[in-house]
Amino acid sequence: MFRWKTIVVFVLAVAISAIAANYRFGDSAHAIGMLSIKGGKARHPFMITSGKDGYTLIMTGVVLPPYQGDVRVVLEGSPAMNYAIYDSEPVIDLGIHRKPKLEGSILRGVQSRDKLALWVVMSPQSEQDLEALFDESPESDDEGLMSDIGPAGHEPLKLGFYAADSGQKLLNIPILFADLQPEGGSHGSHH
Repeated sequence: MFRWKTIVVFVLAVAISAIAANYRFGDSAHAIGMLSIKGGKARHPFMITSGKDGYTLIMTGVVLPPYQGDVRVVLEGSPAMNYAIYDSEPVIDLGIHRKPKLEGSILRGVQSRDKLALWVVMSPQSEQDLEALFDESPESDDEGLMSDIGPAGHEPLKLGFYAADSGQKLLNIPILFADLQPEGGSHGSHH
């Protein structure tokens, strides 16, 4: 009897996980990055859907050698967003990994090979900022070529990581509105 209960619970868990894996909330996104003195690298951008009242970004990453020091984390670009940054703290800290401390928007005491996990909760500052996404008139240079800047000619939205003392870029992860991208945007598409 015990064996059947275990099998039923296992099959039910697999079924729920398989169904949940096919659905992604449009108001949240995850990205993985590597912070480095060479500017860092993100595996893919954050992909969200426009028109939501709020969004949650989850960033996980690692700090590559030889960087160590404090890191400033900022949300920059357009549309303008209100945001708050939270450190992902373990429920029970077993002391397995060293963890830098988040103070406001500064990660203190970051060392090489540190693993980071941050939550960024953001919301549009105003309806006008969100409407700017739908303006399909990007600026062009003198030769009529499209610039590589974001919606309506603004700098695209991104989560930036900078050395707190020098301002050196350690990582930038773009935040894209998948439903407003010409190719539709997805984790599998080239960005």
